[in-house]
Amino acid sequence: MCKCSFVRVACVALALAAASLAQEYSVNEPNNSDVVFNGVQSSDVSLTFDDSEIVVNPGERLDLNCGFKGEYRYCIWEVEGAKPIQVEDVYGNFHPGMSKPEVSEGNECGIVINSVSTEQHGMWTCRVFITGNSLEGTKNVIVTVKPTYPVLEVDNSQLLEVTSEEETPVKCVVAAARPAVGIRWFLGDKDVTVMAETEETPTDNEGMYKSISTLRRTFEPMENGMTLTCSVSHKTLTVPENESIPLNVIFKPVEKPVSTYYQIRPGSDYEVKLNFSANPPPIRKEWRYGDSFQNIAVSIEIPGAKDRYETYIEELGNGMYTATLRIAGFKEEDANQRYLLVVENDIGETTYKVRLSMDDAPKDGDSETRDHDKNPSTEYSVSEDTLSGGAVAGIVIVVLVIVAAVAAAGYARYRQMFCFAPVVTPDPEEGKETKEEHDTESARGANTTRAANLKNSLGRLTQVFKKPKKEQETKLENIGDDEKRSLTTDDPKKGSPVKEQNVDDKEVVYAELDLGKSESDKKTEVKAEDKTEYAQIVGTVTDNREDEKKE
Repeated sequence: MCKCSFVRVACVALALAAASLAQEYSVNEPNNSDVVFNGVQSSDVSLTFDDSEIVVNPGERLDLNCGFKGEYRYCIWEVEGAKPIQVEDVYGNFHPGMSKPEVSEGNECGIVINSVSTEQHGMWTCRVFITGNSLEGTKNVIVTVKPTYPVLEVDNSQLLEVTSEEETPVKCVVAAARPAVGIRWFLGDKDVTVMAETEETPTDNEGMYKSISTLRRTFEPMENGMTLTCSVSHKTLTVPENESIPLNVIFKPVEKPVSTYYQIRPGSDYEVKLNFSANPPPIRKEWRYGDSFQNIAVSIEIPGAKDRYETYIEELGNGMYTATLRIAGFKEEDANQRYLLVVENDIGETTYKVRLSMDDAPKDGDSETRDHDKNPSTEYSVSEDTLSGGAVAGIVIVVLVIVAAVAAAGYARYRQMFCFAPVVTPDPEEGKETKEEHDTESARGANTTRAANLKNSLGRLTQVFKKPKKEQETKLENIGDDEKRSLTTDDPKKGSPVKEQNVDDKEVVYAELDLGKSESDKKTEVKAEDKTEYAQIVGTVTDNREDEKKE
């Protein structure tokens, strides 16, 4: 009874101590790190506040949410550079342009700014006062400023001139925006922003940024005449603002592989049309022909004529041209000639090789791709270098790997390794011998030690008498009835392979006759159905006393 009373008193004391410690107020831990506590924590009160950044355009509605659980005295909103705003005054319509939220549950201290202005940009703080303490949460409100128009920093605003095979930097600048803009680059319809770097620099303490995007690219001849575009996106823009400029790519005449023209009929007039690109325009252009590409004897300017040959050129625009060589009355000797088109501009010179053939075009030929619908269907471009050194090396490596694999497979087959190893078949004779030996020993029961010794002596006979079943049956047919009976007779004259020394004991002794083949034969003929058979050998004991009487 005393022990129970002592326990009760201790529990009451602990309860009173806990009650005395719980007399102070505190606040639950909030769900964000920007909530500041100025009191002792407790489960009675808590602040619900989302500190995520808000981006809003001027004139749009701004909801400032702030919820509180528990009893509080009042709450206010504070913004940098302005007087505090009491929530109760907003709810009483004392602040024009502000109103009470439509739903106040869980948003007891929230307010609504009906049309936000740039002056209301900055850090907003919700502060809730409770007895002797306060709680607060802060969030950043970004009131946007529409970006300035993008500007491309180039020497000529009407045309961007670049040189092929040289890297060219191009800058797009947005002087001011809040927040910073996003800039993308397009070459025609292709997005090439991955080649650009953007730098954002603050211009004041109000969140204004200057953005500079620099595109670094090596332009190709095929990109000549395309449009380069700087595209700017922003919160204030419903569609991106773009600044574009056309490209003028400077390059020497573009090289091409050897062009071959097929199915030319002798006696007809034939025109060789070859397309090429050059910017600026070529300053020298001529057709040449001779017995080989290394031995060119005749040159004809474009435009011009000589003997049966006439030349002229057609401009297709955007640095594209078609040079034509007209041959009157095509002959077989024309097919044996080799032709060159030489084009030179201010950047460099390029030579184009041409072959003419009366044969049919190969089926696997690759026709010229950029023909502008000017080349006949029989023109084909063939590269003089059929295989590069890397391709040849790759082919050699593949061949060596295949040869090594075949050699490894042949070696494994020869050595009977891995999947070529022979399947091992269990020897049925071994199981039979074990089983039959066990049966023989069981049949003996409680034989004497002398019988066991006898078995050991007779064990040697098993290797002699063990023969295949078929051979044994053949021999048994040849044995006479008298010889068969001699195996079981008690006549001492017949002779017994074993004599018992004990006169009083006469018992039946079994000798295991292994009529199967030897161990070497078993390994080669595993599937032969051999069977071990037993011959009953009856040992007769000689009476020594009768022999003494005879003596």
